[in-house]
Parts: sequence; structure tokens; C-alpha cells
Amino acid sequence: MRCRLLISLVSGVVANVAVASAPALADWHSPYVYRETSGTWTNVEFDDGVCHIYYSHNAYDNNTKVDRSGDCSNVAIGPDGTPVYGTPLTELPR
Repeated sequence: MRCRLLISLVSGVVANVAVASAPALADWHSPYVYRETSGTWTNVEFDDGVCHIYYSHNAYDNNTKVDRSGDCSNVAIGPDGTPVYGTPLTELPR
């Protein structure tokens, strides 16, 4: 009886700690960056949990497509499709 009570208490504490720390652990994951180049095509996918960007560039006809979702105000796309972190622009430079 005591063993079952102890096991249920320990499992309850572990479950509560896991649930309480899940939002904090979500902020600690590293951004996902996938880059693939094949022939004239370059595809880059970026996801940091807040912003998701898909970049595709064809060097043959100089066609570039960028799809963004989420809050991407602090992420810019470099000339080769690599995401660059920075501070959001508050006004346009003159």
C-alpha cells in the first residue's frame, strides 16, 4: 500500500514538473534550418517556433519566391537565402 502511494505521488510530481516546464523548454530549442541546392535551384526552410520561412531561388531565370508565416519581424533573408536575425525596422532608412 505504501509503495503504491509513493509511486503515485512521485509520478504525479514528475508529471506536474513536465507540464509546468514545457513552455520554458519550448523557448530553448534551436532553430531548424534546411538548405538544399540542386543545379540552379536553391531551397531554404527556416523555423524557429515563431517564424516559418520557405525560400526558393532559381538562378537560371532569377526567379525568387519567399513564403513567411508567423512573426518574422526580426528575421531577414540574406542574399543566398540564409536567415539573418536582427532587430525589426521601426522606420525606413532615407
